[in-house]
Amino acid sequence: MRIILDTNKGRIILPKSFFTELDKMNKILADGGSNKKWTAETYVKDQFDKAMKETMLRAEDKVIK
Repeated sequence: MRIILDTNKGRIILPKSFFTELDKMNKILADGGSNKKWTAETYVKDQFDKAMKETMLRAEDKVIK
């Protein structure tokens, strides 16, 4: 899922499917017996923290893992 960080306007733009996907993830967590529940803010922050540990890439860079 792609999330856009708009530094010009100081906002985060979520795709149309974001909340549907978030609901699916929270259902999986609940079905597995977890008390954890993602909010939009906690999920985006978690993903941003993970991404910051990686190399920053340009759109045209090829990712090899």
